[in-house]
Amino acid sequence: MILAILMVLGAGIFRLAAHEFQWWNIAPLAAMALVGGMYLGRRFALWVPLAVLLLTDFILNVQMGYPAFYWPRAFDYGAFLLVGLLGLWARERKLGAKIGAALATPFLFFLVSNFAVWLFGMSLANAPYAKTFSGLAECYAAGLPFLRGTVIGDWAFMTVFALTAVLVRHFSAERRPELVSEVRA
Repeated sequence: MILAILMVLGAGIFRLAAHEFQWWNIAPLAAMALVGGMYLGRRFALWVPLAVLLLTDFILNVQMGYPAFYWPRAFDYGAFLLVGLLGLWARERKLGAKIGAALATPFLFFLVSNFAVWLFGMSLANAPYAKTFSGLAECYAAGLPFLRGTVIGDWAFMTVFALTAVLVRHFSAERRPELVSEVRA
């Protein structure tokens, strides 16, 4: 439980600070979804990242003068849910599967979120994307500059979160075996 609370607080604070410093798409949320699925108790694995995303979206949207909630963002929430499910799938698998899930996560989010931008959003020319294959390709191409920050943020935070979870599990198993059951629940 303590690990989940620290991840929530850290992820929320970093996400808000990253927007303040304009570190676009460098955020801990996909990492928290994947690592949460792998290492947090099943009851925390899916809802914790979505709760942080919802709260920080609300704060950022209000701060920037946007509607408090923007319904096409549901695709992003769905992508984070898929990442959490990927983490749950990888939790009992070997290290190779966990690394593969970590490598795939930013690209999964990129594909889902940019599909939503193509479906509901505007191009850089402030015009709707053509609902054709070439319009979809144009949308994905326009999103490529943001992919870099997503990859950097996801992989860096996954490393930090996974190492923290492994260390907590290791040291709590040595000192207090009852804590391990809470982390694995």
